Amino acid sequence: MSETPDWVADPAIAWRIVATAVLTTPLTLDEARDRLVSLQAEQGWPASGRVLTGTDEAELRRTLGDERQGAVSLGLTADGRRIVVSAHHSRVDGLGLLAVLGAVTGTSVTSSARGVGDRPDDAGPLGTIARRLVEVAITPPARVAAPASPTQPHPHDDLDVYVERELSAPVRTAALVLAGARGVTTFNRAHAARRRTRRTRHVAVAIGAARDTSAATIADRSALLRLRDVERLDLGSITSALAQAPTQRPVHGTGGGAGLATLGLRVLAPRLGSTLLVSHLGNVSAEGIDALTFHPVTAGGSGVSLGALTLAGRTRVSLRARGDAWTHDGLEQLLEAVVAEVHSGT
Repeated sequence: MSETPDWVADPAIAWRIVATAVLTTPLTLDEARDRLVSLQAEQGWPASGRVLTGTDEAELRRTLGDERQGAVSLGLTADGRRIVVSAHHSRVDGLGLLAVLGAVTGTSVTSSARGVGDRPDDAGPLGTIARRLVEVAITPPARVAAPASPTQPHPHDDLDVYVERELSAPVRTAALVLAGARGVTTFNRAHAARRRTRRTRHVAVAIGAARDTSAATIADRSALLRLRDVERLDLGSITSALAQAPTQRPVHGTGGGAGLATLGLRVLAPRLGSTLLVSHLGNVSAEGIDALTFHPVTAGGSGVSLGALTLAGRTRVSLRARGDAWTHDGLEQLLEAVVAEVHSGT
């Protein structure tokens, strides 16, 4: 069930964005629960978010990434040092997720991201779908060649898979987009030998961005930029495109006729989506947090998202993909290809 009754989107996706933080000072379960209750009351959200505890941070993240109730849910390891925050995208965008993390940990977590302001949309929802249908018919977006599933599936193979890596220097959004696209083409060459062609063409990258970065209330104020044929672009071209590209209407949203629209989105989303979703939360300042990772949603297209943020001069990059198509080892190989492109100075 979606978090808001008029949220129109593929119901196969939980639509949760996730952050994992390592805290300088341990947090108690009661503190986390009390702060979540207060936050829900302040924001006017239903008081249905859960607080879970366990010894395995990765398992908490996989569970809460597929949470089906509550605007925000939390997971806290038994030592109180690691916290997982899971929020429904209808209520919270990436910068809002940082605000939620700050509220429930009693710290201050902010980003330098400026957002796209009132940059106009390229087309309305129907126009976007029409353009995507034409794109699918003529130049369909490349897909990421997910490795074959293991003979012994993971006991929770319907849950998303997460991997991450910390880099020693800042990485800007344009460089991440380029590394992501080139990493996909490298990965596909190594894993698509059985396909009729080993060339990856028409790489489409969706880039998450914020509109209003100054609002006091927490909400989904996200925008989407989308670049096509990224495998043909260099760093300068991507930088210019990100500065000038109109925003795109996501192929989901709110409104009437949810039943028919939801069914249509479930059928069309894999073809209307992009090769890769990239979302970079910018340069983050976080008191009392030693490490921080961001995982965007996995909706549409290949169902692979590349998240990033820079904290204390170091950039943590992450990949998230659907567990029914990916193994942890396979996603690690894709991340290695992306990181290699970052290090190559693209």
